[in-house]
Amino acid sequence: MAGILTYSGRLVVMTCWCGTAHGVPEELHDFQIRQHRDGRTPVDIYCPLGHAHVPAGKSKWAIERDAREAAESRATSLADQLAAANREAKRLAKRAKQGVCPCCHRSFVNVKRHMDSQHPEYET
Repeated sequence: MAGILTYSGRLVVMTCWCGTAHGVPEELHDFQIRQHRDGRTPVDIYCPLGHAHVPAGKSKWAIERDAREAAESRATSLADQLAAANREAKRLAKRAKQGVCPCCHRSFVNVKRHMDSQHPEYET
């Protein structure tokens, strides 16, 4: 026996991935969106054919996870750059100690005098 339902609230029309449009009470729809954005398991809303509706967009948990992963990636990248700069500085210091000019890559007994006369713009 079919019954009559009287509803005075607002309905949100949702379209399932299968193409079926159906109405959902606005309060339920908003509650599902809030649950999803807060990173909690959202309430399940199903289309008339039984397919579960998954809210669009990232949850708060997913956004925070992505931000943390990006920060870790930047930190790793900066640490790698710092290590490379330190290796380069050690290499140049070793070459300078052996009398090699960092600009023209030639060997000199007095590198300081050569640098002052030939490369005055170079700052150590």
